[in-house]
Amino acid sequence: AGRHSFPSSHASSAAAAAVAFGSLRPAGAHLVPPLAAAMCVSRMVAGVHYPSDIAAGALLGGATARAGAAWMRKPLEGERR
Repeated sequence: AGRHSFPSSHASSAAAAAVAFGSLRPAGAHLVPPLAAAMCVSRMVAGVHYPSDIAAGALLGGATARAGAAWMRKPLEGERR
């Protein structure tokens, strides 16, 4: 693995996509996570990332997307639900 491999940006974007699509569409919650996992595993198989790079990237992407989804669901100031 290269010296600029932590965290994996591929794992971050794959995890973020899985969380975002899961938030938008119920079907996305079942279809996208296996694709994201395959992307993460492919980075290790290709020898460009260590498992810690993948784990950190996936946590970062998932947490960021979850925070963004929660922020988007928050009502605007003065808006009624």
